[in-house]
Amino acid sequence: MKHDVVVTSYGIVSPIGNNAEDFERNLFAGRSGVRGIRGAWVPEDFPVPYAGWVSLDSLAPSKLYSKDDRPLKSWLMTEQTVIQAMKDVDPRFPVDAIVYGTADGVCYEVVESVLRNPHATDFDDTLVRSESSLFSVRDTLTNLGFSRVDDRNMMSINSACACGNQAIGIAFEGLRSGRWKRVLVGAADARCEASNLLNFYLLGALTTANLPPEKASRPFSADRSGFVRGEGAATLLLESRDAARERGAAILGVVSGYGCTSDAYRLTDGREDTASVMEAMRLAIQSAGLDRSQIDYINAHGTSTPLNDRLETQAIKRLFGDRAWSIPVSSLKSQIGHSTIASGTIEAIACLMMLKRQMLAPTMNCDVPDPECDLDYVPNAARPAKVEHILNNSFGFGGQNTCTILSKDAT
Repeated sequence: MKHDVVVTSYGIVSPIGNNAEDFERNLFAGRSGVRGIRGAWVPEDFPVPYAGWVSLDSLAPSKLYSKDDRPLKSWLMTEQTVIQAMKDVDPRFPVDAIVYGTADGVCYEVVESVLRNPHATDFDDTLVRSESSLFSVRDTLTNLGFSRVDDRNMMSINSACACGNQAIGIAFEGLRSGRWKRVLVGAADARCEASNLLNFYLLGALTTANLPPEKASRPFSADRSGFVRGEGAATLLLESRDAARERGAAILGVVSGYGCTSDAYRLTDGREDTASVMEAMRLAIQSAGLDRSQIDYINAHGTSTPLNDRLETQAIKRLFGDRAWSIPVSSLKSQIGHSTIASGTIEAIACLMMLKRQMLAPTMNCDVPDPECDLDYVPNAARPAKVEHILNNSFGFGGQNTCTILSKDAT
């Protein structure tokens, strides 16, 4: 027996809002969270001029910290999203599992933290302050009165930019099979720091164009020159429909399908034939029990790199045929940059907001026509639309491809 999987709450921290209300308002207004970082976050002569970063001051204005305390920022972002997602959930209805995307994974970051502070005596504190937000989730849940989740049902994953969607997909499959009743999923990324920015800069992935920060991320525009690094965190509560009814929860949307493939092609490049990306999209649609004609909108991975946007457009055309030109497609990364690990979960929340409002978020800065990127990218302004089923794409380095289908609740 397959169980319906529904979303009943969420929390978000992003460059355009540290709660759902602010994020939603700025999302549909097309506002940018990308800011200049030279002289404020990095040296004046740093090669990367901007990022979609989240200010520590906005998270903990009264706390003492170093401006580059990445583990603290990750912990605070995660804590806030969990509190937002669980504030109206009665602790008498336990969470069965946690599936969370983290930037470095559990073991690596714990070891790294110990090596950086070899005189630490409180191992639990090392865990809490680590990049691995999995422990932040569990500790925050416990502090909110929920029973402690068994370690065997805590999953920390890292599949690069595909991570957020994969977390949703793993929870979806566990809930649909009946293994779990309630799962907290999410991801956090707080790495807009000099070393990480330099890594992507040396790969040639980041734009350094001389533009105002809000104009820097330009998905699908012919003058795009790379992505803008971003930060953020998101947490969603997924439940079986029966479990949601048990506690009288409002249903915000349905996770109806999931597809996952791997190219195993190159470290940073996708396959030119787009076969694996197409298969991930096809599997998601198939697992939702839908026909391709029922997809009303595609939330693109849309990083703003010349290669990704061309290949993603090509894959959509090949999968959907002549109908591709009538399916609206847009990229949230034009507003908040690319938060890599967290992007899939942040964008899932944006998709749920689009289902609620029956309004499509725009692709900002989509100004110069590209003959190879010629779909309907909802350029520069939100648009009303009838939307029942959304395909949410996330594609990561190493050819990791994850897609989910988010649907309007029909009950």
